[in-house]
Amino acid sequence: MAMTKKLGTSLQTGVDASGISGIHEQSGGRNAGGETKIYNDKDGNPISVYLEDGHIQYSWTALMESSVTDKEKGDPITVDNNQCFVTQWDVTMQNDDVKRVNIGARTIDIVVSQGAGGSQGSGN
Repeated sequence: MAMTKKLGTSLQTGVDASGISGIHEQSGGRNAGGETKIYNDKDGNPISVYLEDGHIQYSWTALMESSVTDKEKGDPITVDNNQCFVTQWDVTMQNDDVKRVNIGARTIDIVVSQGAGGSQGSGN
């Protein structure tokens, strides 16, 4: 059911889509990944901050349609127009309930040579 703001500041609602056909996201999240490095001058004062291996990590808990084929770690998917790969695909089953899946994905830039028929990735 959609929420309707009645008073005050407009806030974001809902769950971002995973982009996987047949998956109905119930909850999810995303976070910025990578390692920060701080560089100091000769007196020990910070002068620069660099990010190494910047990427986005996504996660969802979702319901699965019966037509969904399980994914494997490393399988490619596209999320928010970013090239990603699956890092987690854990299915939970219960006798008196529907199957649920916990999905993890991570952005990555992969450059595919023109001879291989691909193009440059667009993820982070």
